[in-house]
Amino acid sequence: MSEQRVYEQSGRQGKKYSWLFWSTRDILLLAAIALVFGLILGIGLYPYLALLALGPIVTWGLIGLYLLPSFFIAYVLRRPGAAFLIALLYNLVMLPFSPFGFILMIGAVMHGFNVEAGIAIATRYRTFGIGWMALAGAISGVLEVFIYNIFYPEALRLAQPIVIGIVVVTTLSCTLVAIIAKLVADAVARTGALSGTALKREDAQEV
Repeated sequence: MSEQRVYEQSGRQGKKYSWLFWSTRDILLLAAIALVFGLILGIGLYPYLALLALGPIVTWGLIGLYLLPSFFIAYVLRRPGAAFLIALLYNLVMLPFSPFGFILMIGAVMHGFNVEAGIAIATRYRTFGIGWMALAGAISGVLEVFIYNIFYPEALRLAQPIVIGIVVVTTLSCTLVAIIAKLVADAVARTGALSGTALKREDAQEV
């Protein structure tokens, strides 16, 4: 039995995929999406830097954009590790554009971990309705602030109302981005571009 056939059968039976087992199709899809998002977000780094002057609440409100690739691939592939791996890959693509140097990869690890944790807790890689994706986004947003505060506590030594505002806007931003990732993936899937993925197999079963 071929690797692809085993992969398809595991998807139909709703089994969890191994972190180590990847089909060639999934690897190529993940790399392609990482390249596209990496170029877009890399070019967008400089407008983002300009917006830093507007204050921390605006800055944190935009953080969800950098989680979009992870939510997108997690929704499409529905397997452990996808959200984390794409965060590493698209940040590598962004690296030549970044004024931060390799410190960018520290953010990549945090973003990838936070989305992976949010997806695991909210969906368990099985239930990907819009409500569960929104919950995954909210959890990821809270984790973004919490974990960032562990590594960079001085960055959040601000007045309490500002800190509360940061938590609220970050949570809302990540929740909205998780929903957008689902809607965009559904739209792309309707074109046939995501054939062979867990998302398309689930759509086929529902029909």
